[in-house]
Amino acid sequence: MYLLSTFLCAYAGFAALCAITARNVPLVWTTPPSRGVVRGLRVAGYFLLALSWIPCYLQWDVPMGTAAWAMNLAASGFALVFPFAYAPKRSVQAGGVAALLAGLVLLVS
Repeated sequence: MYLLSTFLCAYAGFAALCAITARNVPLVWTTPPSRGVVRGLRVAGYFLLALSWIPCYLQWDVPMGTAAWAMNLAASGFALVFPFAYAPKRSVQAGGVAALLAGLVLLVS
């Protein structure tokens, strides 16, 4: 369950960061987001990426947990990038759902 929550947190973090990239703003937003929204999503994205390390640390220790976290970051990045090419809004919305599911999975386990 820890790997699933790591994957979901990382996916949500990457989706938040992807939603505010200057190149992707016209694809995701109907109107450009305000500076406060951009800052909030940037902080949330980096926070979720950092938070995704904690379940790996709890499952294993620092060396193995960090290696598993790095591999999980790559997997969640690939899981976001491929569908983003065809459905950018849905991919970012799935990031919000992933953040909620990550919290739920952490509470259950």
